[in-house]
Amino acid sequence: MTLRDAILIVLMALAVYLPKGLPVLLVPERLPRPLERWLQYVAPAVLSALVAPTILTPPTDAAATWRVAAYAVAFVLALATRRMLVAAGGGLAVVALGAALGAV
Repeated sequence: MTLRDAILIVLMALAVYLPKGLPVLLVPERLPRPLERWLQYVAPAVLSALVAPTILTPPTDAAATWRVAAYAVAFVLALATRRMLVAAGGGLAVVALGAALGAV
């Protein structure tokens, strides 16, 4: 390993970990209540933005139908239980069922 390689590794590590570490160091332990309430909605909003196009696009084949069914089951379970693991497990069970039936 050359000095140039070592410098590149250190710079890449800084580029990856600095944006992750700075908020931990700079943000106070207790956030203002309005900011806390607002931050609770960030993760669900991002997940919704990623999943919505797949759910709202009409299925074109059997595999797409099973994927939409898996999303729907996961959504209902998430609303009913408020548990991510249960929702993910239910969605995966639907996908596994579709695979077992040869549709996926």
